[in-house]
Amino acid sequence: MVQSSHEKIVGIEQKVDETHLRQQEEQKQKIFSWLGAQQFREQHVAILESVQSGTGVWFINHEVIKAWLEGKTSFVWCPGLPGAGKTRLMSIVIDALEQEPKSRDSLHTYIYCNYARRAEQSPTAILSSLLLQVLQRSEREAIPPEVLSLYEAHRKYGTRLTLKELTGLLAKLTQRLKTLFVVIDALDECAVSDEEALNIVSTIRSIGSNTVVMCSSRFSTTFESHFASSERVEILAQDEDITAFLDAQIDQQPRLSKHVRVDPALRQEIIDSITGECQGMFLLAKLHLESLSTKINRKAVRLALRTLPTTLDDTYSEALQRIYDQPVDIAELAELVLLWLVCARQRLTVMQLQHLYATLGLLGEEALEDDDLPDGDILTAACGGLITVDTESRVIHVIHYTVQQYLERTLGQKLVAARMNLTKACLTYLTLPNFSSGICTSDAAMSQRLVQFPFLEYAAKQWGSDISLLPHDKIMPHVNQLLSNPTAVEVANQAWSLSEARNFNWSQEFPRNIPAIVLTAAFDVSSILQYMVADGHEIEDSGTDKETALIRAATFGQEKNVRALLNLGAAVDAKDYMNETALQKAARNGHVGVIRVLVNGGAGVNIKGSSNWTPLMSAVSSGNIDAVRLLTEAGADLMTETVWGDSALSMAVRSGQEAIAALLADCGAVMPHGLEGRRAFDLASRRGLQNLVRRLTIDYEAVAGKTLKRQSTRVMTGLLEALEGTQHENRLDSQIDAKAYDVISFGDFMENYDIKTGFYQRYTVHEQLGRGHFTTVYRCSDKVTGLIFAVKVFRRPESVINSAWVWASQEIDLLHNLRKYRHPNILNIIDVFVDFESNSIHLVTSLASEGDLFNIIVSKEKFTQAETRTIFNQLLSAIQFLHEHGWVHRDIKPENILVMDKDLTIQLGDFGIAKQIQAEAKVNSLPTTLCGTPSYVAPEILVHHSKRKYGFGVDIWSSNVVLYICLCGFPPFSDELYTKESPYTLTQQIRTGRYDYPSPYWDPMADSALDLIDRMLTVDPDQRLSAPECLSHAWMRDEPWTDSNSVSRMQDAVAGMNIYNSSALDEAKTPEATLGSKGLAKNKEPDP
Repeated sequence: MVQSSHEKIVGIEQKVDETHLRQQEEQKQKIFSWLGAQQFREQHVAILESVQSGTGVWFINHEVIKAWLEGKTSFVWCPGLPGAGKTRLMSIVIDALEQEPKSRDSLHTYIYCNYARRAEQSPTAILSSLLLQVLQRSEREAIPPEVLSLYEAHRKYGTRLTLKELTGLLAKLTQRLKTLFVVIDALDECAVSDEEALNIVSTIRSIGSNTVVMCSSRFSTTFESHFASSERVEILAQDEDITAFLDAQIDQQPRLSKHVRVDPALRQEIIDSITGECQGMFLLAKLHLESLSTKINRKAVRLALRTLPTTLDDTYSEALQRIYDQPVDIAELAELVLLWLVCARQRLTVMQLQHLYATLGLLGEEALEDDDLPDGDILTAACGGLITVDTESRVIHVIHYTVQQYLERTLGQKLVAARMNLTKACLTYLTLPNFSSGICTSDAAMSQRLVQFPFLEYAAKQWGSDISLLPHDKIMPHVNQLLSNPTAVEVANQAWSLSEARNFNWSQEFPRNIPAIVLTAAFDVSSILQYMVADGHEIEDSGTDKETALIRAATFGQEKNVRALLNLGAAVDAKDYMNETALQKAARNGHVGVIRVLVNGGAGVNIKGSSNWTPLMSAVSSGNIDAVRLLTEAGADLMTETVWGDSALSMAVRSGQEAIAALLADCGAVMPHGLEGRRAFDLASRRGLQNLVRRLTIDYEAVAGKTLKRQSTRVMTGLLEALEGTQHENRLDSQIDAKAYDVISFGDFMENYDIKTGFYQRYTVHEQLGRGHFTTVYRCSDKVTGLIFAVKVFRRPESVINSAWVWASQEIDLLHNLRKYRHPNILNIIDVFVDFESNSIHLVTSLASEGDLFNIIVSKEKFTQAETRTIFNQLLSAIQFLHEHGWVHRDIKPENILVMDKDLTIQLGDFGIAKQIQAEAKVNSLPTTLCGTPSYVAPEILVHHSKRKYGFGVDIWSSNVVLYICLCGFPPFSDELYTKESPYTLTQQIRTGRYDYPSPYWDPMADSALDLIDRMLTVDPDQRLSAPECLSHAWMRDEPWTDSNSVSRMQDAVAGMNIYNSSALDEAKTPEATLGSKGLAKNKEPDP
């Protein structure tokens, strides 16, 4: 029994382990697929198999190459003529690295560049491939956390790694290696220009000092200059290698081998003649040998050896002539195959070529049968040695990129016809009766369909690629054949949506009911779209993904389509199922031309998509600075944040896009003040982007560690002058929104109040405690009881007629009104007296024995978090009390917070500009006066008077400025922060929420303290916390804190997602916080 139970437990553990490993592997494959990287393993194997045994020894034994293989040389350039065998030698080097014993100290990667894929071989694509290889060859079973965290962050927005992130990841993952080997074959085929290719090399070499690079290329003056100081090994096919190659290949040629068996001396004649004429190019040797393989007798062979062409063009011309010398039908077949290989938008396999050719022979609605397929060997053999077939993948290539260039030059006129045939074949294939059953409803069914009909995926993805190059009248009937067949459209849509990854449910993740006009809009076919709309196709039709033709066209950068659809009346701001518009799609892919057309067409630049994602954020994720610039010039909001707390600027900073971040900063963007902003700063710091961090970090040295300065309350123009730093007389304007008093006598004014006289008979006045614009505060004592109080004396200056009395009346009104409720943290009114002789009012209140909070901050420099928490639980309680009774203070600052005893009991005072509004404030009842104290005033008070309406939130803002000061000793906003590097006035700082947490002053603070400040110093008053919410915050309650706000926002965003299936919901996870660097709050316990 015990043994049986034990076996069950062991079995359960094994199943758990197996499940864990399976999940781990599934996640790994998803990440590999997300990288979207080209894989070269299959190509490498095919190339290596073509290398003749025993060749390339001279190269591997070269001293420079040996030193590189040992990691002693950081860079080697291997130039050579076209066809010299550079690719084969690079494959030999890669094989040599793979034959080395596996070591934790080194890792090798490689890239085979392809002339036909130059547009796809961007720096990002190439580094993605290197990263994929590093992950695949790593000894770790699990994905490294650095990769996982970036995957999770990008997955939220459907984006991929930027070049900076890729470089940083590769540096991080390989930093402990002694050597990271990178082999780049055909650097000259890597990019459109040599300069772009060199940028890719520089980026790879910047990964780390342990990165050693070898690259091959043709000769180039640009490369010569750039690599002048680097090690160099020139590639030239060696005679011994050519001899070995020819010796082996002669036996592979049926006719030639027979001739040699009869006449053995002919073998050496062939070898000597070809070796002497091939000029160090393996390609010529191969083609020359191919030209001999068709000779029917030895005499013809010897004759041909005496007239071997000496250049590639001559050799290709001769090869073409041999093709044309074949029977007419075979010659036509060979030419068609060669032209298709040149025209094809993707690499074709032998089977795809068979289906392509067979489709052209079908009549009407005839189904495709196996009997229709031509023999694959006949197709390839007809091409006279100008093509090669990979053994494993069966992919067909022209033997060298120079063949493609030659064919494009010499057969240019025939390429149009070839494109027409290829397009017609695609359209016919998609409408085959073989697909009349419609879409496949399972992965197994789709797999079987792709095996039986291997040309389907190519046809679905490329049928419209060349239409713009073809005569409209000749191709349109074939297009109509597809677009008028709903079943064919559905089949094409499913195949078009397939990705290279074959994860679970791979064939079912596609939108249903896609209309023909949307399927068409992905291609450059503006004239066809116009025809379709005229023919009755609905321009706003969409499938289950709600994607219209305009959105599809914008996604794929089809500028002409977008312009045509807008002219036809397409809704420019239509949204898909993720609430994304055409502009957001174009921006995400960096399609500048499309963005410009959409903006000019009235597209909303600030429309928010899923998770509050904006077009500007999409442009940042694309890495295209021109797209970002275009949107900022069009009025994109720089400060919008996603539900995760990210902004366009923080995204640029996190992904290391310095130029884009600088552009956004120059336009006035500031970092978001939540965890996402601090995470972005942290990542930028750890990646060494110190210049960027310094640029975006406010320099607080002008105020940090300096004595805090008192500031006076200002109203109207006085406040504006103080905020903008203009030097005028410190005056108050009488235009207060309290009441509109006419010029009346002091006696008439006081008749409105039930106030006593005879202050000096009741109280004795002692020393002065403080002074304001219209008031002076003294300590006083009751002559009868001896109790000590404070008295505020209001006197009216001659220069001001009414303001002093208005302020006094407001304060008296409020304190009288609240006296019946009594709050321990609101200043307690004792008595009010008037003196008609001196035209003054005496307001007797409780005495703050420790003075005001300002003086204590100056003496202590700052408070601990525990002391600050004590103060603010009282202050926020007082503010909550005021707001519940309909009063907004409007002037909360340290000078107006009175400290009653050494235990830091406080009372809020100075209600001179307080205003009573409805508790449930409506817009038309909100105050509009420009008033407050410069460094403490809320941003909504600083807007233009025509838009200025504010409520209780101004007190939250001001109190939070005080909170900031209490914790560090200096203000978040100050006119002293204005510098050449940061030219922002105090008004601009406040309006944009431009503040920071400079190190070392904020390093000891708990993350929860920063979170509270971030959520109180929010520019948008609707997003700002209320007093009760502040009091319930974890920092105020001294409780453990997690970023529950981000969690809830993420849950809301995920809950709103509705893709084609529920898998995305299952994958959603909460991002982990990773903080800590200069100027950032670190994860640590709060100080005492």
